[in-house]
Amino acid sequence: MVEEARALTIYWDGTTQDGVDEKIPNPRYLFRSTDNECEAIMSSLLAIKYWKGKFVTVAGINPDYSYGRNNMAAFVAMLKRFNIDHKVVTEQWPKVGTMDLTSHVAALKAAKPDLIFSSLLFADLPVFMKQAHAAELTKDAKLVFPAAGWQHTLMKKEFTPEGMLFGHNTLYFANPNASALAKEFVAWYAKTYNDYPEWEADRAYFALASYKQAVEAASKAKNGSWPSQDDVIDALAGLSIESLGGKSSWRKDHIAEQTFVQGLTTHNNNYDFVTLGNFETMFASELQKPPGANFWEWIKTAQFKV
Repeated sequence: MVEEARALTIYWDGTTQDGVDEKIPNPRYLFRSTDNECEAIMSSLLAIKYWKGKFVTVAGINPDYSYGRNNMAAFVAMLKRFNIDHKVVTEQWPKVGTMDLTSHVAALKAAKPDLIFSSLLFADLPVFMKQAHAAELTKDAKLVFPAAGWQHTLMKKEFTPEGMLFGHNTLYFANPNASALAKEFVAWYAKTYNDYPEWEADRAYFALASYKQAVEAASKAKNGSWPSQDDVIDALAGLSIESLGGKSSWRKDHIAEQTFVQGLTTHNNNYDFVTLGNFETMFASELQKPPGANFWEWIKTAQFKV
């Protein structure tokens, strides 16, 4: 529809994928966010880096739609890519919106996994953590939760353990290396809403700020005249800016590349929720398939850094 309407459109959180397959490989008017699987690829790399040789049995609990299924499949594919000896002992697929997760927790508990991978990210995530904690499921298992940052201030210390691999997508509010602008924004957000921002703020900022910069660049190229839509599109493709979460840019094929943050949780902070004790950042060029590539084939040959 966007291409048919010929209207410049920026998706700050939305892809043009069917599963992992790109359906609009050469858009003119549409700019879309990073691949949904970036988080799973980064979590896979960090899980291998931190825990290689320390787990064999793997379980999954992921939302029952393409995002959850693709992320679980990507995690398993990455284990195979690095020849990690593993056995998937159970896969749980709660429907989105399911709040009673006791049967899924019981199934995970019975499977006795060394590691649990989960891309739960909605209101069901803190509910799952409470129920999993009550069942002592989180006591010994290694936890890999690439999308947990969406609910970060609800992930309370009382039921969220330390040492959990926790993804903050493209914005970690307590990043000590953040820009002055990001720190100012976090402080303003905390004062205004008595809460702390997550990655959606960064994505929205990137969409608006990059558009603004593209308009200004296109106008400058026309000696101050108002640019046409085509002028703005041409200026936006390939543009790079400093977003709230770090370096961000648009590829020539109109797919975003941004900076992702993940790390291990700690209780050593002044909040009632977990933060990151140590964390790492990776740019999307390391985490998503290049233009024209098949996702599963790319995993088999990509030069990942572990």
